[in-house]
Amino acid sequence: MNEQENTVKQYEEEEGLPELAQVAMRVVIDAGDAKIAAEQALKKLHAFDFTGAEELMEQAFAQLQKAHDAQTEVIQNEAAGTRYENSFIFNHAQDTMMTAMTQCSLTREIIELYKILYREIHKDKA
Repeated sequence: MNEQENTVKQYEEEEGLPELAQVAMRVVIDAGDAKIAAEQALKKLHAFDFTGAEELMEQAFAQLQKAHDAQTEVIQNEAAGTRYENSFIFNHAQDTMMTAMTQCSLTREIIELYKILYREIHKDKA
């Protein structure tokens, strides 16, 4: 279990902690992990390591999916009648997820641009 998972586990075990705060922590951590993977993918591109970058982006999108699933469950619960108090931490979690989604989408496009440029640069050398 990594340090972030330990933090979430401790956070979830706190007595009386609202369910929404527990979900928010999961979203923040999963989205944060996605952002980290996207940043690492960009670094792989500096060496034109497309395979490494794409593997990291697969990890990033898997983490985003986990965050999205947690958020969607809360939204579906609320649509079904569950009421939650307004939560700053959940608002923060949603913001974190949206910025991670944007970063991952842009990183995926940058990878494709690098590939195009790489092919163009090496076209005459082949």
